[in-house]
This record gives sequence, structure tokens and C-alpha cells, in this order.
Amino acid sequence: MRILIFICLLIPGAAALYAQSPVVKVAVLVYQGMELQDFAGPADVFNKANTITRGAYQVYTVSCTKEVVYTDGHIGIQPDYNMQQLPKPDILVIPGAAISMPDSLSRDSTLLSLIRHYQDSVSVIMSVSSGAFLLASAGLLDQQAATTHFFLADDFVTAFPAITLVKDVRYVDIGNIITTAGATAGIDAALHLVERYSGERIAGMVARAMQYSPRREETWPQAPTGMDYKKDADVVCGMIAIDKNTYASYQGKRYYFCSEICKKTFLRNPGQYTVKQ
Repeated sequence: MRILIFICLLIPGAAALYAQSPVVKVAVLVYQGMELQDFAGPADVFNKANTITRGAYQVYTVSCTKEVVYTDGHIGIQPDYNMQQLPKPDILVIPGAAISMPDSLSRDSTLLSLIRHYQDSVSVIMSVSSGAFLLASAGLLDQQAATTHFFLADDFVTAFPAITLVKDVRYVDIGNIITTAGATAGIDAALHLVERYSGERIAGMVARAMQYSPRREETWPQAPTGMDYKKDADVVCGMIAIDKNTYASYQGKRYYFCSEICKKTFLRNPGQYTVKQ
């Protein structure tokens, strides 16, 4: 015991590792069709922070019902609580869904009601990727700065002209609301929150445990015909097509692809994919 105390005194910040502090409760919203990485990245950050601090964080999931939720890749997750049972969180994390779903997210009255219900009772609401469409539709981002997945940037600006879109960043922090760019940017924002609550040293330890190099700024890719999902989505797989050299022309229209594999698949039977256009 004396050796442990001696080590804590010698290593700067080591004593803080074992200091008792109020538990930060983190609720992660889960819903049908959400992106797995949007959910798993931030949840893992806070879970590792809980381990390192020996109990300073409590992470749980919440859904509108207690039914199993299936992600975009059809991975099932059993939520810990429904919205009626949810213990009051300090942080509410709102994952995004597939980039083809912003319109349906914006019209999901049940999810919007949940967000509005907790907007004044939590310290921070954090959206990941297209989750910003939920916050914007709930009215939380009016006259504020925000970001979202780069591929949905133009759609976001068109849908929410009262919001200032910030580009070339991983996340935007306006105090009680944090919005992030796509997928792994949720890890950056979660580490940023761990630093806010537990300090730079703990956040650094979490990042090293995940073998992750956090950053705040990042130049966004530019899609060949702009930043419009409807124009630039790969018609074969629905993924982002940002390589201007990977394309095929069919019936007077140019189609871009995320890879040569999708391009070859398209060329075998173009009509199968263009009939959807």
C-alpha cells in the first residue's frame, strides 16, 4: 500500500487516477437502422474511461422501446432502458444512421420527442454524423454552428438554412451541444468530453488504449459532382463515391463508384441499377 501511494506521488496526475468524483452518466440512444460505428465508438471511449478512472463513468443504452434494435448492418442490440425508465443522464449521445436516411430521421417524431424531452435536463447532447439531422429537426441547433457527415453537407445546409455548417472539422463544440462529422469523428468528440470531465491525462490514456490519434480538424473529401448524396452515392452498394476516376457512362449519364469492384458489377448489368434512378 505504501509503495502504491509513493508511486502516485512521484507520477504527475497518477493520484487523480484514483480520486473519487461524481459518476458521469452517459446514455447512448439506439434505434432501428443506426450506424454501428456511430454508436460503438463513443460508447467504447466512455467505457474505457470508466475502467481507467475506476468507476467515474456509467454507460448505458436507451431506446424508445425495450425491443431489440438492429443497426444498419443488422446487428442486434438489446437496449438497457426505454425512454420511460431512463435514469437521468449527464451526456446523451445521438448516433447517426445510414447516409441515405437523413430525410426519414428528420421526420421521426418519436426520436425527436425523446431528444426534446431531455434537452434541458442533460449537461451535453452529442450527435454523431447524420445524428445532427435529428438535433436540427428538434430545433436545438437554430442560429448555432454545427457539422455533420461531409457527404450530407449540402443536404444539411438546404434543409436547415438557420444553422451555420462548419466544414473541414471532426466536431463542433458549442458548450451544451456537440455535433460531429462522420463515423469515427464520434470517437474524437467523446475523447474531448472525457478531457472536459476527467482531464487531459485521462483522455490521453483512453486514446492510447484504443490506439487512436484524436484530432479536431480534417480536410473533407470532395465528391466528383459536389456533395449531394443523391448524385454521388454508388448505385451498386450505396457507399460514398469520391474518386472521380472510377466511373462508367450509361445512356448518356456518368455514374461514379466507390471501387472498381462496384464498377465491374454495374457494367455486367447496368439496367439493374439505373432503373432505380
